[in-house]
Amino acid sequence: MRLVAVNQFYAPDESATSQLLTDLCEHIAGVGDDVTVITSRGGYLGGALAPRERIRGVNVIRAFATHFGKSTMAGRLSDYLSFWCSSVFEAIAVHDADVLLVLTTPPMIAAAGALVALGKRIPLVTWVQDVYPEAAIKLGYLSPQNPVTLGLSALATVTHGASAEIVALSEGMASRLCAQGADRARIHVSPNWCDGELVQPKPTENHPFRQAHGLSGKLVAMYSGNLGIGHDVATFVEAARRLEKTLPELVLLFIGEGVRRKEAETLAQNLRNVRFLPYQPHHALGESLSAADVHLVSLREDLEGLLVPSKLYGALAAGRPVLYVGPANCEVARVLQKDDLGRSVRPGDVEGLCEALLDLSRNRAAWEERGRRARQIFCQTYDRAVSCGRFRTLLERASQEPPPLGRRVRAS
Repeated sequence: MRLVAVNQFYAPDESATSQLLTDLCEHIAGVGDDVTVITSRGGYLGGALAPRERIRGVNVIRAFATHFGKSTMAGRLSDYLSFWCSSVFEAIAVHDADVLLVLTTPPMIAAAGALVALGKRIPLVTWVQDVYPEAAIKLGYLSPQNPVTLGLSALATVTHGASAEIVALSEGMASRLCAQGADRARIHVSPNWCDGELVQPKPTENHPFRQAHGLSGKLVAMYSGNLGIGHDVATFVEAARRLEKTLPELVLLFIGEGVRRKEAETLAQNLRNVRFLPYQPHHALGESLSAADVHLVSLREDLEGLLVPSKLYGALAAGRPVLYVGPANCEVARVLQKDDLGRSVRPGDVEGLCEALLDLSRNRAAWEERGRRARQIFCQTYDRAVSCGRFRTLLERASQEPPPLGRRVRAS
């Protein structure tokens, strides 16, 4: 199989979509398929990378794009639009592709993929990480009746029609895509994953990461990943404030960056039980994630089905229970409830979160059993090898079929 994949970020970038696509492409290249990735020369947080290279069997083409990073909206739009345009030309220039895989970074890049798939007569698979333009509306970037919003909605409908297969992260996301006009028969629900060899359970006693950061003997509640606008940080910080004296061993540890980090730092001023660290290198994720006693995951109430926090899978890989703050019908809440892997509370329910943390401190054995069960469930369903093998089968099946838009054009 000859695969061409398009996403704004790829290794060595450490953003979530970059890591997922890197895992998938290296797995597919590892079984003997030919893989080319078209990505940006800029990283998630800015900076520049080499225009062409081969990384662990994958041909990487870095299309020209600005690389201002995430610090300003103008810079972000420039990065999006320049990559959107240049990636089309790079994808057209790739010869002998059997299937085109396009993610949703930047937003609506799959519409460019539809143009390439039509022009080259190859099947298109869209891998939806965030549902646009609805996510942009909820996050306040667009208004519902804005002409740009209406145009993006039309592009989404066309893209769904052009896709041979559509990959959604949850049933809730599948429903959102159907509401946009996607054919449910073409939607395959396939959750994200984590590398179970890189991230493994480790005892917290004498843990090197905990020792290095003064966390020995502490009850570590860790939020690891993007502190984005779609996530709730206030509930976590307020719980730490209320428990500062009644649960003195608690440390709320944020690891990552994002637009809400400054908000979290402001809310946590003068709190000795809240700490912040930058993103950890990808190769060191196993050390950092296994240093937690419990992992924290959040999602804004109004974003149910529009995105799924991928932090869940790293927590399960580390064999740790999860405390989730978010909508009750989200995929994270479903996973936790199904196998009793943690607790869920609604955004703003500080009292409920405090009760869960106190229960964790009082009933360690029960929560450690949840962690062991989390690792078992992870190995069965969310491990990199299992998930990437399943995804490759989907891509191979799609490679045998022309895109629906292509069939309609040839019939006319």
